[in-house]
Amino acid sequence: MNYNNHPKLNYVYVGIDCHKEVHTACVISPFNETLETLTFKNDYKDFKNLIDMVSKYTKDGIQAIYGLEDVKHLGHTLAGYLIERGFIVKHILSSYTAIERAKHPIIDKTDEIDARCIAKVTLDEFLNLPNVKEEELYWTLKQFIKMKTNINRSNAKLKNKLHAQLLHHYPNYSNFFSSIDGKSALDFWENYPSPNMIKDFTPEQLVEDFKSKGGKGGFSIKKATLILNYIKDYNYSKEMEYQENRNQLIITIIRNIKNNNLQKEQLDNDIINLYDKLNVHLHTLIGLTKTTSAEIISEIGDIKRFSNSSKLAKYCGIAPINRSSGGSDKVKRNEFGNRTLNSYIYYLACRSISTGKDMTTPQNAIFLDYYYKKISDGKTKKQALTCVMRRIVNIIYKILNENIPYQHPKNLNTKCLDNVSEKMLKIKDEKKKIIKNC
Repeated sequence: MNYNNHPKLNYVYVGIDCHKEVHTACVISPFNETLETLTFKNDYKDFKNLIDMVSKYTKDGIQAIYGLEDVKHLGHTLAGYLIERGFIVKHILSSYTAIERAKHPIIDKTDEIDARCIAKVTLDEFLNLPNVKEEELYWTLKQFIKMKTNINRSNAKLKNKLHAQLLHHYPNYSNFFSSIDGKSALDFWENYPSPNMIKDFTPEQLVEDFKSKGGKGGFSIKKATLILNYIKDYNYSKEMEYQENRNQLIITIIRNIKNNNLQKEQLDNDIINLYDKLNVHLHTLIGLTKTTSAEIISEIGDIKRFSNSSKLAKYCGIAPINRSSGGSDKVKRNEFGNRTLNSYIYYLACRSISTGKDMTTPQNAIFLDYYYKKISDGKTKKQALTCVMRRIVNIIYKILNENIPYQHPKNLNTKCLDNVSEKMLKIKDEKKKIIKNC
């Protein structure tokens, strides 16, 4: 090979350390010489200063390659600006930068050092680094899903607080409704945060009063009788100290939960609208809805960046990895990859092999039969589930890559259903025996 014509010699390498308000850029030559460093604001006016600085070193056929650690959050605007103007932008993993920084005997950390380390990684890994593409739709979809995740976490905390408060007022509150945050339940707690408000009601009065206050959902005489009987069992004779304040606390928690639920409904509609614009058919796979399909696609992005399903499986952290040293050669479970995407595939696999409340109605008989087959081959339940996840990745890749809907093989499904029916009944009988013995 003629190294005088090596492709790396045709570029200068710009590493950019991105922050909220300012970015720091470092330009190096193909021979790892620092040419210039610049700190500029995170706005379009100052982006021009970056272009002007780099242009001093891009003459006589020399081009610039920009390396950014963050291209989806703090560096999203800058990455889009550079791509719009036809520049090559590379995505640098932060782990690469950390390794480069650790090579120095004294490990300092400043924005200039980080920018130079990013530039050095861009130079060293030039041919292996992925180009950043402007994928606004995927990025926007991911932002909506992150917002929904934050709301779910907030609701989980609020529900825990509600549990703690209701325990002091209604010790048997868990028997009132099947779910503490159902529509009827939330309306009930909001209208009657303490039992003294209804302890003298008849069941008929409670039903009428609940309806008059705009209570939603089914609230029958039978339900009202049940609730009032529980209240009478505890003989609430007087209000606790600061009862009004405690009531207001419960009402505030309820209203926050309701507000979050309204936001979730709106976000779900927005997510579905964005998903429809992708014009894909992932929701046709059994066990997925448009919302859950959008969650998976937001993590995968453009499927064309994966040349085959094996690479997608590695990205998901599902494909095993090799660990060899000397005479030892082992294959171990992959604990790396995109863990969020891995969790989505994991829950989809769990749903696919579920058998319903009666334990005789499989969600997907083909996957359940495959799961039992792997266990009979000597694999553990965890290993067998991983095998199911791997097959799901193959199907997802085919659906997205060829942009075709999923066709469930009915003949194979019937055959697999016959195979698993006996196994499901046997497991159901075994569980009945365990419950009986307990």
